[in-house]
Amino acid sequence: MNITRMIPILATSFGLVLALSSPVVSAQEYKKITRLGTSQAVCPGGVQTVAELQKFFADNPSVVRKILADSGWSGSADDLIAAVAAGEVSERSYPVGTKLAWMGAKVKGDYVANPLREWAGSQSFPAFQVNVSSGCQVYQVAIPKECCNVSLVSVVADTSTECVAPVAAAPVNEVAPVAEVVPVKEKAKSLFPYFGVFAGTETRARYETAWDMDMKDSSGLIGLRAGLMKPISDKTALLAQLSFVDRNGINPGNVYPKETFFLDVGVERKLSERAFIGGGIGAANIDESDYRDASLFGHVGGDIGKSNLQWFLEGRLFDSDSPNHGSISDNKMFSAGFRYLVK
Repeated sequence: MNITRMIPILATSFGLVLALSSPVVSAQEYKKITRLGTSQAVCPGGVQTVAELQKFFADNPSVVRKILADSGWSGSADDLIAAVAAGEVSERSYPVGTKLAWMGAKVKGDYVANPLREWAGSQSFPAFQVNVSSGCQVYQVAIPKECCNVSLVSVVADTSTECVAPVAAAPVNEVAPVAEVVPVKEKAKSLFPYFGVFAGTETRARYETAWDMDMKDSSGLIGLRAGLMKPISDKTALLAQLSFVDRNGINPGNVYPKETFFLDVGVERKLSERAFIGGGIGAANIDESDYRDASLFGHVGGDIGKSNLQWFLEGRLFDSDSPNHGSISDNKMFSAGFRYLVK
């Protein structure tokens, strides 16, 4: 395995993903949600009465604090917890189309605030509403009965006497400026690398010297992979990756490289919080011009526990100009492996 050969090729692949992921200015987009009470519910089973809501807040103050901290909440978590404990809560329904600055959720065992959510279910959802003043801002907080996913509906300036300076006695009346509304934190969509290992089998049309023609040949393989991923939305990301492949078991009479590199670009999309699917195009044997082929690949995978380690299964089809072995069944590859996301 010649590691030094990877350096210029890896630089090329990283440059490719950087070009693909150059920032694009766009308006804020709300993610539509159609169900509550899913695996992301903060309180599985929900709460139906104010007393049940008060008990949940009293028993789980750290959950509420984590959600507010992740949201960028500029007030005091104690003020919201105290308002619920005091019963300063009303009940109402939020109609389809309600937009939320953020909505709390339980993801991989942690409590987070997902920004910019819009209710797009089939009907209104029942919730508790808490209007709480904190830091000279009035927050309208919605807590769906079905899941307790604390959500922010709106923020306005508190115009009470405690927050507005008195009028000065001087001829020119001056009022102290109202505190600026702090925008909701939006999670950055940053570029991050990943590294992987895989093993599998490859079937290709390879030139056989004894027969002076292409013959169908299968071999095992192991590989190393390095790549970059650029999220472009909550569920979709662009990727570019370079793989080193070491083939094992090529027939001795075949003229074909044992070690080589694959370069791919593609798109990946989340199927759920833990599963993903992806695919794209690539070039195989990029360091061997006589054997360089285009390829199509697809993969599925998922998270392993609560870490950044993931498993994946991958299939690949190769272009071939072989006159007698140019079919898909004669030019394919299957592999399984693991990758680690550095983020």
